[in-house]
Amino acid sequence: MASTRFRALATTAVAALALCTACSSGGADSKASADGPLKLAVFASLNGVPAFAADDEGVFDKHGLDVDISTAKTSTEMVPQLLGGKVNLALLDTATSLVAAGQGVDLVYVAAATDGGIPEGQEDFSFANVWVKKDSPAKSLADLTGRTVGIPQIKSAPWVDLRGSVDEAGGDSSSIKFVESPDPLAALKSGQVDATTTPEPVGTVERAKGELRPLGPVNSGGGGVAYVWVTTRAFAEANKDTVKAFAEAVREGNTAVNDDRELLVRTAAEVLKADAGLLEKAAFPVYAEKPLTKDDIDFSVEYMNKYDMFEKAAPDAGKLILS
Repeated sequence: MASTRFRALATTAVAALALCTACSSGGADSKASADGPLKLAVFASLNGVPAFAADDEGVFDKHGLDVDISTAKTSTEMVPQLLGGKVNLALLDTATSLVAAGQGVDLVYVAAATDGGIPEGQEDFSFANVWVKKDSPAKSLADLTGRTVGIPQIKSAPWVDLRGSVDEAGGDSSSIKFVESPDPLAALKSGQVDATTTPEPVGTVERAKGELRPLGPVNSGGGGVAYVWVTTRAFAEANKDTVKAFAEAVREGNTAVNDDRELLVRTAAEVLKADAGLLEKAAFPVYAEKPLTKDDIDFSVEYMNKYDMFEKAAPDAGKLILS
């Protein structure tokens, strides 16, 4: 069944963070039952492509699910929508979801969406990359030690993943000066910063322009799960069969696009409203095919905790999976 696409979710990322604690006090309880289509929230990126493909290919129908997919600009925009019951499940990066859980938001992880790490064959250019000017003296990620890096938001998934990647390469990410910018690529090109990161397919576009040089791929999620489907505990407990069916459908949809490049590119072109020829050249993530485990979440919690992502205590991984 075709979903309703590209309905922008209005709340800004700043408001989302401000509302997290207030919404967690019980706003979602009034919307605990799934009435009508299952409302899914993603943002238009490669991470959300399998959901649209699963919808188009009848995977959700096969599992008895009628879905309505809406899009947002960022993960953090979706948090208050989820907590307020306007959507039932949201696709979030692990950083956003774990930080929210650490603030006391009662979330449940339903399924892994995107595997992190650097996929085989993408050791030089992956679905997330670090860029410098062509004449930059930096030769590896370790050379970002002591330099200035542009980032959309500090204490975000791109921020922690860049730090982890620099440290893994032998550098010292604690010495990096991070500068928040609404357009880090422009900041790099104008010389305001020494480096920045991009997701795909932005990196493929930049590589074709030849104005910048890719310094190396980012180890997304520290090598663990990068993106997850989450819901509120109230919704999960009131709709266990639906949530289970959704998790199974997600894994089937992920497997379908992993195995069918043509389906992946065609759907991505529709979702991103991008040229299919460009996407043919892009590096895609690997979509998760296995059930999400407590060990997966423990890994992500430890990774985030290493970089002081949690203002309060780190969340309990065991409580993030519905028993």
